[in-house]
Amino acid sequence: MNLIVDAESGVITGNFLLRRNIYSATLLLLSLFSCKETSTNSKKIKDMPEILFVCEHGAARSTIATAYFNKLAEEQELNYRAIFRATNPDSALTPATIMGLRADGFNINNWTPKLVSQTDIDSASQIVTFDCNLPGNLSKPVIQWNGIPPVSKDYTVARNQIAEKVQQLINELAKKKAY
Repeated sequence: MNLIVDAESGVITGNFLLRRNIYSATLLLLSLFSCKETSTNSKKIKDMPEILFVCEHGAARSTIATAYFNKLAEEQELNYRAIFRATNPDSALTPATIMGLRADGFNINNWTPKLVSQTDIDSASQIVTFDCNLPGNLSKPVIQWNGIPPVSKDYTVARNQIAEKVQQLINELAKKKAY
């Protein structure tokens, strides 16, 4: 490495400076492009109609439904997104849900159960519940997917039943899109 230091000005020149400048410029460009893309994606997501999945603890069934719904909606280019909420939220996702969704290839970092709010209910274009009742005023119909076995007993069985219902919902929404 050629490194030249001017004794009077203290200016460093040579390969070291060139590499540092290239590295800094690369980081700057990456941050600019990633911020723009994230901002654009966030705006697109906020403009999408929302499907609200709700279960009692928000730690298993509604979470799985949300993961699969968002994956299938994106694959089929449907302009919808899903969120999950709870009527009595746990502090974290269940271990079976975490292990299962990660094994299925989902990135669930920072996914935390949250209490369903009247704003969530009002802003949802469609609401799906799993063996629970929603609080507050309901101005729209609620689809009930009751009777799905607990994820803690058998993740695969629960996931398959949820994924099948999610696929049916995606198909219905795709038909609406076609008209």
